[in-house]
Amino acid sequence: MDAPKPTRRRVRRGPLLLLLITAAHLAMLLSYAFVYPTWAGYDEAQHVDMVYGLQHGDGWPAPGRKMIASGVAATSDDFDRGRYADMFQSGGKRRGAEPFAEIDPTPRGERRSFDELGGPIPVDDGRLSNQMVQHPPMIYAAGALLLDALPGSDGWSYDQQVFVLRLLNILVVGPLPVLGFLAARRFGLGEPAALAAAALPLAIPGFTRVGATFNNDGILMLTTGALTVVLAGVMRGDLRRRTAVWAGLWFGLALLSKAFALTTPVIIVAAYLVGWWRVRRAGGTSDVRPGSDVQVASDGPGGGGVRTGRERSRLGSCWGLVRSLPWVPGALAVGLGLAVGGWWWVRNYVLYDAVQPNGWATNPPRREPLLLPDSFFTWFWYFVRTMISRFWGGLGMFEPPQLSPIAIVLATVVVVGLSVVAVVGGGQRRLAPPEGGGAGARPDDAVGRGVRLWGAASVVVLLLPVAFAYLSVGQRSWGDYKVYTRGIAVQGRYLYLGLVGLGVVVALGLSRVLRARERFGPLVVLIGAVLMQGAALLAVCSYYWLPRQVSFTPARIPDVVSAIGRWAPFPTGVTIATFVLAAVSLVAALFAAATIGSLQPDRTAASVTVAASRTGTTPGTVPVQPVGSQPAAVQPEPVPTEIDSPQPATATATAEATAASESEADSPRAGAAEAASSGVASAEAASPQAAPTEAGRR
Repeated sequence: MDAPKPTRRRVRRGPLLLLLITAAHLAMLLSYAFVYPTWAGYDEAQHVDMVYGLQHGDGWPAPGRKMIASGVAATSDDFDRGRYADMFQSGGKRRGAEPFAEIDPTPRGERRSFDELGGPIPVDDGRLSNQMVQHPPMIYAAGALLLDALPGSDGWSYDQQVFVLRLLNILVVGPLPVLGFLAARRFGLGEPAALAAAALPLAIPGFTRVGATFNNDGILMLTTGALTVVLAGVMRGDLRRRTAVWAGLWFGLALLSKAFALTTPVIIVAAYLVGWWRVRRAGGTSDVRPGSDVQVASDGPGGGGVRTGRERSRLGSCWGLVRSLPWVPGALAVGLGLAVGGWWWVRNYVLYDAVQPNGWATNPPRREPLLLPDSFFTWFWYFVRTMISRFWGGLGMFEPPQLSPIAIVLATVVVVGLSVVAVVGGGQRRLAPPEGGGAGARPDDAVGRGVRLWGAASVVVLLLPVAFAYLSVGQRSWGDYKVYTRGIAVQGRYLYLGLVGLGVVVALGLSRVLRARERFGPLVVLIGAVLMQGAALLAVCSYYWLPRQVSFTPARIPDVVSAIGRWAPFPTGVTIATFVLAAVSLVAALFAAATIGSLQPDRTAASVTVAASRTGTTPGTVPVQPVGSQPAAVQPEPVPTEIDSPQPATATATAEATAASESEADSPRAGAAEAASSGVASAEAASPQAAPTEAGRR
């Protein structure tokens, strides 16, 4: 009677830890919104100017025609070309330039609104135009609607209006930990690994900085992250049409965010091929209960899902194999996405003869440093090290401040190493010795290879958003280098669109490394997050918020907070309360993770796992058997025991006993949670292992 007690505690604390991770994530975003003064975000003045223009009826001008508004330039020019430019953009503090701590900003009560500072009248000093017209207008339209909906906001001071737009971006990227958790659960990972995936965004200070300022990167992260949640289920055999509809909707919204989404169709097709492969190798069973919206193999093209023995026999021919591909759900997902968001890029091509035109409509002079000697290897080495550095700690514009090289190298080695472990491990299973205690049965080589290949392929698909973004940035940077001999547009923030998928892969690799101690995964990631954020804040505060020739010590914290408070759009008490909230949230998340990690697994669940391993099955599943065969007479095919392996999700007494050892959030009925938190409810309404399959009922 005493054994279930740890289980009941975990039921409460698993979802609680996810809530605390998300709260800490939001609190850190708010803190960075104060640490970085107005206009300190990447191209923040240009992004805000697009919103301001929409508010005043400017529409969406052609490339080269949108000049920044005088009301915006009145204060943002100090950061771009005025009195702060040397310190902010070129590391001028090292040459004696004053940091923010030594500059007295305009008193809070005297700061004026955009309308009072010059209004929407374009500047006419011959500067470059606002290049953001090359991007879709979705996030800018949302910002304009938000400000217009707030009574009297046009009379607020400029920094308060910008802070509202920053809050919009914070709300946009706020769900990323939840999306990471849901993607990991749909991918088949256990609750500890899913919580580790949720915590990964906290460990990337550069992402926190981007999420805390206003830009169009956040909406791309949200849409591609939600799409990853859907595709994680697709790769485990969810080939339903309504899942394809959700994939298409998120893909379409991503197309209305930024051009990096143009490679998404390849990722969607790859995910459907992996899911089709999994269903086919599993003998026609999938992770969802057959229903009216399941894509079923039939006499017409577009089959996939549940097949009869007669239909499966057709796969022996090449034509049968082609017909079995998931044509309908794949075409539905890609086609719907193109219909929702592809029109914008067609419009660009029709009007400007380019899918993404040059927003300046000219090749401007560049201020990035020269890279000499002029060679591919000079550029390549600069590109690789700069992308890594700015992915983890793009803290300045450009550098400094900069994260410690030691922290960057260690974080990179850990993430790359865990990703390699996840890919190489694939779906490989750990074989249990036979019941008689022998050396262990040798699995069928073909089955083992198929399992490993499926696992590796699914992990690679999760990494494709990061890989495609990396290649896209590299292609553009190399083209610019050949023209200017400078390192241009080398920004690690462009990789954040794949953060949800990367988190799942890292969590999978970490769970393989920790093995029986997998429950400590969230604690490990959170400790890393605290160390990375601490190092980043130390670098930022030392450069911006301490006087020249003054080093940081704990005794300097009040001075730092006071300096930040002078520049903030609200009274200093709000700044202090935000920092306290962030600290408390991080401590609470660490404590909850440590508490969950200290709980011992349920002995009942352990005995069930051992019993399952002796029968060659995964806990929570039954052996795969072809549809239409006799269950009692068929010898079960060896299946993987890794939780991320391609396993048929049928609920039996074994599944119920194993599930009792995890939290209710650990149950694959995560579809209901997804419906409430990320808008992908239909894609997860009948999530893996939720109900018996046709074979299981027979």
